[in-house]
Amino acid sequence: MKEIIKLSFATAQDNFDEVLELAGIKARVRRFGIGYDAELAYELVKKLKHECDIIAVSGLPQDIRIKNQHFSHEILRNIRKLADGIAVFDGHALRKTATPWAIKKHLDQDKRFLFKKKISFYLGLIQWPYLSFFEDQEAQLIFGDLFFATKIPLPLIGTNALGNFLKLNSQRLTHYDIKEKSPKDFNFGPLAQRSMKTFMDADVFVINEAQLKYTRLGNLTGKTVIIDQLNPETEKKIFAAGAEQILNLFPLDWIGGEKFSASIIEALLASTHEDLILNDEDILEFIEKIDFAPKLITNPASKGSIDKFAFVIHPLTKNQIALLPGMKKLQGTRLLDPVEKAAARIPGFHYTTISGIRSEATGKEVRGELYLILNTPKMLLNSPVERVYNSLVDICMKAKNDGAKIIGLGAYTKIVGDAGVTVNERSPIPLTTGNSLSSASTLWAASFGVEKMGLVKKKDGIHQGTCMIIGATGSIGKICAKILSKQWKRVIVVAPRPYKILELVEQLKAFAPSTEIIGTTNPNKYSPEVDLMITSTSAQGERVLDIELIKPGCVVCDVSRPFDISLEDAAKRPDVLIIASGEVELPGDVKLGRTIGLQGDTVYACLAETAVLAMEGIHESFSLSRDLSYEKVVQIDRLSRKHGIKLSGIMGHTGEIKENEIELCRGIALKNLKAKTPDPS
Repeated sequence: MKEIIKLSFATAQDNFDEVLELAGIKARVRRFGIGYDAELAYELVKKLKHECDIIAVSGLPQDIRIKNQHFSHEILRNIRKLADGIAVFDGHALRKTATPWAIKKHLDQDKRFLFKKKISFYLGLIQWPYLSFFEDQEAQLIFGDLFFATKIPLPLIGTNALGNFLKLNSQRLTHYDIKEKSPKDFNFGPLAQRSMKTFMDADVFVINEAQLKYTRLGNLTGKTVIIDQLNPETEKKIFAAGAEQILNLFPLDWIGGEKFSASIIEALLASTHEDLILNDEDILEFIEKIDFAPKLITNPASKGSIDKFAFVIHPLTKNQIALLPGMKKLQGTRLLDPVEKAAARIPGFHYTTISGIRSEATGKEVRGELYLILNTPKMLLNSPVERVYNSLVDICMKAKNDGAKIIGLGAYTKIVGDAGVTVNERSPIPLTTGNSLSSASTLWAASFGVEKMGLVKKKDGIHQGTCMIIGATGSIGKICAKILSKQWKRVIVVAPRPYKILELVEQLKAFAPSTEIIGTTNPNKYSPEVDLMITSTSAQGERVLDIELIKPGCVVCDVSRPFDISLEDAAKRPDVLIIASGEVELPGDVKLGRTIGLQGDTVYACLAETAVLAMEGIHESFSLSRDLSYEKVVQIDRLSRKHGIKLSGIMGHTGEIKENEIELCRGIALKNLKAKTPDPS
């Protein structure tokens, strides 16, 4: 069994002499707390080096390598020299490899935890070996090293600035008296507050446990802190500074307690090698062998606070631009054409707030911040896609700065380009198109309408009729087709490109082999046979089918905005129930600051999806691209019901469709169906 001597600077207590075991590796460890007494450390090394195999050291600045230059603190250099060939470990190698690995493990769960964030390091030289990992997250790195070293309250911006500072001060840093650890106070006075504003305005703060002992953190209200290890005392100190959450990289329970410092773990790993040499592969193998994960801890005082989400809206017609303050005189004039083009170049801005949204299941309250871009569908689809992307990413940045944790895209903003994928990659916060709940609520409304009309029989849970999806290769249309293929005897899918329809028909037949699946580019061919029709196109109000050919009693659920079926066409068929897609109501005492074009407190389902994700605490890119996940539609359906999202009645072109209107439609449909039925005599 190997013998390890542990010299612990900065503390003169907690000495022990016992056998420690970690991941099946055993060694006798004698720990000596020596405070700040370098001479005592030298004497112990001289005396004990013949009684041990390895020396572990903690509490000293770690080695710094800047390009081809290597800096070590003189005390550490002296210990290595006095050790006379005995291996000396200070935890540097473990931290260099394990710290980014631990953060990466958390990023696998929350990809935007550091993405494009401002990250302040109280003392960047401690994290110097792995700062490139933070840069890979496109983060802005800010350092407090100048203040620590000189008490000059100026931040260092970027690793180049920190590297230059470390090189210029290498002699000071490698020779400074370790006793000089007067508390560093980041509760700055008025003048220093201004000069250190960039540092304190960061989203994330990085510190280690040893450094925290002599650091007054400043006001961290709403911020995130990353720390190597956490005990009850340090947790209390960080939360007392107002931090919202702490990422504890190496929870003590995964290694068996506080006795296992980074330098002791290195020594244990090295003890398994005859030459007592430790390399990165050994450390990686060890990390992968033990089952651990960093822990994200939320400040108990912040529980119940209001989370924010953001959502992007835009005018659906140029006439809606004229509804904005100061624009009413343009209504119906030719001036709207140049205004429509000019408005598309105006940067997006905060439009209104939705407050009072409260989950029926958990009581959690969330608030929606709505941002408006003045692009009509025509301008969104005809503008250069990069211009639209940049406009949306700019709003994402604003939303993040306003405290939103997730953002949703409304109407045509989720159609442009690759349906949210690129914007999501560039956004500092997760993005969703909301199409999963749009699909689910469309099916809520369709099911409600079919049930109310009562004209389609069911057998063994399957509707014994025909449904049609127009725009079936789009994101909402495709997932609706998939779900309805399990619920209807016959499904017809319609889209303009034959090869896409053939591909979809093949997929649906494999998914629902007992259902008759038909593909076509012409909805008029089959519309006289259809009992349920869902339209989800980007036709911008252009006519997609002949209203006169639709079967009496058919329920038409129009998902598109602007509507695929115009108000004028709808008026021609009182025997067809034409409803909007499933607009919904949010739970709670909801207050909407300004209209979004819907009646009362009704909102679009895509907006509601963003709210549901905020209520559930799922801050991730949920619905993206034109290929929605069947599983996610099922999940958002369940979560929406859980939190209290409800269908906002049955809506039509001019508002809610009342029960008596549905009964009237049903009566006319029955009459017309009877008239179409041949007399058997």
